[in-house]
Amino acid sequence: MEPEDSRTGIDPTVPHSARIWNYWLGGNDNYPVDREAGDAWLAVEPEIAAIARSARAFLQRGVRYLAEVGVRQFLDIGTGLPTADNTHEVAQRVAPESAHRHAQPGDAAQARERAPRLHQARRRDLHAGCSATCPPLRTSGNRSAPSWTPWPPAAVC
Repeated sequence: MEPEDSRTGIDPTVPHSARIWNYWLGGNDNYPVDREAGDAWLAVEPEIAAIARSARAFLQRGVRYLAEVGVRQFLDIGTGLPTADNTHEVAQRVAPESAHRHAQPGDAAQARERAPRLHQARRRDLHAGCSATCPPLRTSGNRSAPSWTPWPPAAVC
């Protein structure tokens, strides 16, 4: 494996917490170095993968509930890498018209934007790779981004 990809800034030779978390959730956006680090962590804290899955299930239940009671806008902060049942997928099963903004800093954000599962015909989300201090709803030049209504979004992280 080559060091840092000059096009993306992703270094597949250095483990990254978002990719380790992705590994524990059963995702595909991780490298051998992330799996090795994740397995090493599991050796010290055997319950960490179950904790990750439990946290993910809690997020999914919360998003499903919010969509069921009428929330149609979601701001997903620290969104991580795509796995099964992402925030937008859970919400859109309940309400296909729901809109989403994703904010994730660093190389995980770049990997997320490239992930093919996000590029679906009914995609109604917008990704903003940024730090915690940037305004994730301020987006320029993205005409495919859904319009947000005056109603506030549900913020999930």
